[in-house]
Amino acid sequence: MSMDAAIAIAWDVLKSVVAPIKRQFGYVIYSKRQAQDLQKEVEELADEVDRVQNLAEEARNNIRNVYGRVTEWHASAEKALKEARGLLRDFQEASKTCCYETLPDPKCRYQFSRKAKDKIEVIQRLTQKCREFKELNDISSCNPASGNVAALTPAKREGISSSNPAPGNIAALPPAKGEGISSSNPAPGNVAALTPAKREGKDVVQLATVTASASFASTSNEVRDKDVFRSRASIIRDTMAALADNNHSVVGVYGMGGVGKSTLLADVERRIIEKKSFDWVTKADVSENPDIKKIQGEIADALDLTEITKKETISGRAKLLHGRLENEEREKKKVLIILDNLWKGLDLKSVGIPCGHDNKVTGCKLLLTSRFQDVLRREMGCDRDFRLEELKDEEAKRLFERTVGDKVHDDPFKSLVNQALQKCAGLPFLIMAMANIFKDADFYEWKDVLTQIEKATDIGISESVNKMLQLSYDRFKGKDREEVKSLLRLCVVCGVSKPSLENLVRYSVGLRLFREDSSMDEVRNRLNTLIQKLKATSLLLEDNEDVDGFKIHDLVRGFVASVSSREEPFLVWKNNDKLVTELPKDKLKSCTALCFPYVEMEELHEELDCPETRIFFLFTNNESLKVLDSCFNSMRKLMVLHLSRVCLTLSPSPFKFSKDLHTLCLDGCLLEDVTMIGELKGLHILSFVNSNIHRLPKEIGQLVELRLLDLSECSRLEIIEPGVLGSLMKLEELYMWNSFDKWNAMEQTPSTNAELIELDNKKNLQTLHVSIPDLRMLPEDLNVKKLTQYNIRIGGAYCYRRYKGSSVLELKLHSISDSLQKGCIQTLLGKTDYLLLDGLNGIESICSLSHEGFQKLKHLCVEYSPSIHYVLQSSSHTNFKMLESLYLDSLVNLEMICSNHSFSKSFSALKVIRVESCDKMKVLFPLSLLRELPQLEEIKVVRCPLMWELVEVDDCGNVELPKLCVLILCDLPNVKNFFSAKMALSCSTSNDQVGSQVAFFDGQQVAFPSVETLAIKDMDYIEIIWDNQVAVDSFHKLKSLDVWRCNKLLNIVPFCILGRLKSLEILTVQYCDLLEVVFKLQPLNPLDGHPVAHLPLKRLELHWLPKLKCVWKKELLSRVKFQCLRFVSVYGCKSLTSLFPASLAIDLTQLEELEIDKCGIVQLIEKEDIGVPRFVFPKLTSLKLQRLRKLRCICIGKYVSHWPALKTLDMYECHKVKILASHPQNDMPFDKQSLFLVEKV
Repeated sequence: MSMDAAIAIAWDVLKSVVAPIKRQFGYVIYSKRQAQDLQKEVEELADEVDRVQNLAEEARNNIRNVYGRVTEWHASAEKALKEARGLLRDFQEASKTCCYETLPDPKCRYQFSRKAKDKIEVIQRLTQKCREFKELNDISSCNPASGNVAALTPAKREGISSSNPAPGNIAALPPAKGEGISSSNPAPGNVAALTPAKREGKDVVQLATVTASASFASTSNEVRDKDVFRSRASIIRDTMAALADNNHSVVGVYGMGGVGKSTLLADVERRIIEKKSFDWVTKADVSENPDIKKIQGEIADALDLTEITKKETISGRAKLLHGRLENEEREKKKVLIILDNLWKGLDLKSVGIPCGHDNKVTGCKLLLTSRFQDVLRREMGCDRDFRLEELKDEEAKRLFERTVGDKVHDDPFKSLVNQALQKCAGLPFLIMAMANIFKDADFYEWKDVLTQIEKATDIGISESVNKMLQLSYDRFKGKDREEVKSLLRLCVVCGVSKPSLENLVRYSVGLRLFREDSSMDEVRNRLNTLIQKLKATSLLLEDNEDVDGFKIHDLVRGFVASVSSREEPFLVWKNNDKLVTELPKDKLKSCTALCFPYVEMEELHEELDCPETRIFFLFTNNESLKVLDSCFNSMRKLMVLHLSRVCLTLSPSPFKFSKDLHTLCLDGCLLEDVTMIGELKGLHILSFVNSNIHRLPKEIGQLVELRLLDLSECSRLEIIEPGVLGSLMKLEELYMWNSFDKWNAMEQTPSTNAELIELDNKKNLQTLHVSIPDLRMLPEDLNVKKLTQYNIRIGGAYCYRRYKGSSVLELKLHSISDSLQKGCIQTLLGKTDYLLLDGLNGIESICSLSHEGFQKLKHLCVEYSPSIHYVLQSSSHTNFKMLESLYLDSLVNLEMICSNHSFSKSFSALKVIRVESCDKMKVLFPLSLLRELPQLEEIKVVRCPLMWELVEVDDCGNVELPKLCVLILCDLPNVKNFFSAKMALSCSTSNDQVGSQVAFFDGQQVAFPSVETLAIKDMDYIEIIWDNQVAVDSFHKLKSLDVWRCNKLLNIVPFCILGRLKSLEILTVQYCDLLEVVFKLQPLNPLDGHPVAHLPLKRLELHWLPKLKCVWKKELLSRVKFQCLRFVSVYGCKSLTSLFPASLAIDLTQLEELEIDKCGIVQLIEKEDIGVPRFVFPKLTSLKLQRLRKLRCICIGKYVSHWPALKTLDMYECHKVKILASHPQNDMPFDKQSLFLVEKV
């Protein structure tokens, strides 16, 4: 054998021996790198789990079946995450055992690295597998026939049980890591059923109500709001009590028009949501002529049933909604559907609400309002109904005074107050109308108004109403009077209680209510002005659900109809009206407006003889209704025609006598061909919203007077003939949202479709809503300078946030190309209010996108753009002085918002900052920049693994955030302090710290005087939240505190901060492994100088706290009172042996619900040396004691208890409870003591 061969063999042998040794040493040497790699993989997988969980929740809400492979993946991912986090936690603890954490145990390093390597491979495979689950269709399939949903298997995560769903999110999934504010999960469930029940073979012990009145009086929260009158407060209590009664499925409120039913309903809805007594609360306005599709949409929106928008037919939507509601019933979720303003019985089956043959609702509950008790009882099967009476005299006076002001107490006005109120008959609507007349009037005007009313002495209430409204009406003079008169009439002709402002704009242009040379925008502004004036006189009302909306009261509709009938008669059809053909011909002939608002019409007469008609509306729930255009032949004066969801057949010469037709809306209609519409040369407004047209023919280009074209939601529109848009020279507004996007590319010849360049010569075009999927479709020099309102989507970007009235630009670009330098893009960037940037790659900072800067930008959202390192860079002269909100999401290379501290005044208007999944960001703000953000209202930072502080202290000055209300911090594993303690301590003269620990809020440099919501989650480095160095004015307004998965915390509320929490109402603490006490007080320390503090805490939730030994230290209770507690939920606290000390339990007079599950509780109340205590819970209606395997009794030893309102007692797996109740005088040994000791009644 040659020497070379021998050396080669020896070398191979040596490598085979050395390589394994090197690998083994590598496990020891590179353990820290392995930990970092594992942490990164855990974060990536956790993000994917959250994403899939959100998709699964969406699938569940839309009655879709989740595939089995997704369920299996989810379980595997949860298991891998739990094991990996445990491995990292163990390694972190072991790292502290040698040389002050500098030399960890080599054995530990070795074992950790080997396990970490294997775990990284497992997690990478799971992450890769998850890439298959991109969209809803990838994880689930539709099954509308059965309505069944195969939810993801409720795999446990760190002890999370599927019996603890977050309210509103009902999928059987554990809570997602790193979410924002938690909705204070009411685990485990809501009020138990009253009927006898079994659960998993175990008896469920239930206690019946002692008296109905006691139950009713205590079911709802105490109604004490200063704005709620006593007569209303009692109805609110009774209504909420009836809804809480499982024997009642339909509850109603009735009373005359104007008495305040809708207002009361809104108050009940708010309280129900606050109380969280239902999992889902939905609301719909029914009105005199129900729009079934609108009702379905309102209910579906509240249920997050987004798939309903894809169903075109009412029956298809009803089937989907029915399946969803049945699924909620199967999962034992409580759903309340509020239906306001019923004029007759509503066919629940047609809406999709489960019901029996008698129209009686099943599986959910209804809350209704109507003028008529018979409608509630006979047609809707109401179990309990309550009459809402007029206001009492004192209540009416208080309401009047609130609007008119203090002058009602001054001479000579006060002598007229009672006289004025007598005319209002206790109706809030009339009182407000009267008050609005009087609030700016002088004494002589008061007397004049009352004199006019006095002349109508013997009239009925309806005439009294009309007289009052006439006075409001007569306050308008001159030009305003005619315009107000026309607008009110138009609102009434619409036939609905909430007319659409946009529809009113289009009708007003068609009717020429304003000057003919007024632009669309000028008409819109004028209408807004008139609406505000009408609101000020109560002729129109605010819409509490839409800040920009309004309502018209039934009483006003009746008044306007009576006034108009003398001058310009019109007809608004009702379902109980006779057929059109049966009406007197002279009545039809004189009608200037006809409206059929969602009436049950089988057919429309072939030709209507209505020669004076200028307005014709037909909105139908019957999608098979066919309408021939010949029925409009006699309407020679027709100016506005709006048909919705009908099948329209157009003749070769449609609407041939309608030469004055200016507004034509064919929304949601089935149209065979729209070519002939091109003959309507006088059209100013043309709308095909949500219609089935697939082609816009060249003949539409003949509409040279057209000012508005709306093609929104025309999903089948594939072709717009070249030249059509270019011919519409007077076009001011073009809407094509979620519609046509097949624009002809600039270089494509010959043109087969419309080109964007056709819009270039539109000198009047001001509003443009359009989608442009490819930048090649965009002309180089498209003139967009004239646009004032636009929503332009380029490159397939999609934004889920909407800003009404904004100029919106959404850009999704995978690379920065020369197209961004196009003049039109640069112009839009310089004038946009809201900008979404997605997929940017090739630039380091946002400011470099625009040559002119972002002078008008108010909202900026940047996401999934890997090249972005900064928002502002030192070489730029750009600033964002108008910017109000900044969203930065999934920017993996973002380092800082500003590249240096010289931009401190560039964000002076900023109100909201949200940063999520920015992997390289280490600091949110330098202190010098934070000082220049006086308008800041919300900070949210989520999933930034390298962030080590929120604020970098770069000077020694102090900062106050006067308007900051919301602070949400989630999944920031390396953050220990809000700002760097090193600089803060060097600036401070105090060394008074809490032991050797450093608090999260650890100094006085940043003050939080207005924070109301604080959420801290997944932040394992935090040892304590507050110390005694916190700025004096901080946290006095804090209402909600939410702490999750902070595994180094030993307590939540220490003595030094307790006295400042004067507004705290909600406290939620979950998954904090080392937490031992919630409220901690050190003796001999005053509470800000107050010997006794009354904490306003109403809701307390403590879940999965394995080391929790007590909630409140006993010495605390002589210094702090918790008398406001209403809801307490304790879950998974195995070290907790008792919940309430006796001295605290005595004060729980407001407690309504108590839930304890899976705890080490032996007794609920720990007895103290106070003799024989007496515990009275006057408002406790629900007591749940589940899986308390050590529980023996309420309190060990002798005591007296009283539970006058207890309605539901739900016990499950409390094996050591032998006797339910006995009397206090019956002495029993401890092991035989009954659960309750109660006095004889």
